[in-house]
Amino acid sequence: LVDAAVRYRPGGPLAIDGVSLDLPSGRRIALVGRTGAGKSTVAAVLLRFRDLSGGSATLGGHELASYDADDVRTVIGGYPQDPHLFDTTIGENLRIARPGASDDELAAVAARVGLADWIAALPMGWGTPVGPLGRAVSGGQRQRIALARALLADPAVLILDEPTAHLDIESRQLMTADLLAATAGRATLLITHDLSGLSQVDEVIVLERGIVAERGTHQQLLSAGRGYWQMWQAQAGTT
Repeated sequence: LVDAAVRYRPGGPLAIDGVSLDLPSGRRIALVGRTGAGKSTVAAVLLRFRDLSGGSATLGGHELASYDADDVRTVIGGYPQDPHLFDTTIGENLRIARPGASDDELAAVAARVGLADWIAALPMGWGTPVGPLGRAVSGGQRQRIALARALLADPAVLILDEPTAHLDIESRQLMTADLLAATAGRATLLITHDLSGLSQVDEVIVLERGIVAERGTHQQLLSAGRGYWQMWQAQAGTT
């Protein structure tokens, strides 16, 4: 993205204004900010759910809008804020991303997201039903199954939109640690309110009212003592 701008209605306010970011292979960026700051709008642009009102978005050197939206979503994979699990087994929920995946491939991706021991301990293993909307498993397990499915699809760029939403503090920290380990070496945009673990990403971008207010490494932003530092201090006081 270069100077990306989006309006949701003609003449309306800009949801994002002048946002630039680059996600080459292996680079991980965290996009943070309060609710309504424009974080999910950035994801919507990259996934071709929303067109730009200004600026540019490119993929492989070509304008993103020149690609069919479905083709874009095979290259840029999304993990929504409230991922849907289908009323079938754990294994089949993962194979939705890659129907021909082998048992070994399922086991490998489960290990990457911290599910392997739990699945091995289940009497029905991969054949365990998750129930309607995944209600037969815990919130943390549901998020990890969805993350495993996103990784199994193997997109060139992975967008994780609030992957620790609805989890308690301890579960959020564990989930963040596992997802950062699982995405090492993969171009990743992590959209999050949770600042734990962000010392491991290459860059943190802070959005405020659709504008980039701060950007840099986790340590650089803490040292600056501005909005990011204030968010960090506020979260530290709740743990």
